[in-house]
Amino acid sequence: MTEPPIYDLGISDTEYAALTAKNYNPTLERQLLEAGEEPFQALKLMRLVGLLQDKPPETEPEWEEVIGAIEDICGEKRNFDEPVEEK
Repeated sequence: MTEPPIYDLGISDTEYAALTAKNYNPTLERQLLEAGEEPFQALKLMRLVGLLQDKPPETEPEWEEVIGAIEDICGEKRNFDEPVEEK
């Protein structure tokens, strides 16, 4: 059986280990890359999936981490206390 190629994620072993501890899924990331997603964006999406995969956030720090991941994907700070304006 041939192993799929290893992608350069641009992160350290420590960062990779931290992602793995949060249910990082390299198969899904590989699928995102093969679908044409940029490596840095695939990594951001995997971070968000890992944060939400097992259970919803319950504590304030957990919510802050999820919101930070969403902001990182969107590329901007969001105020989730304000209603969203429809365009």
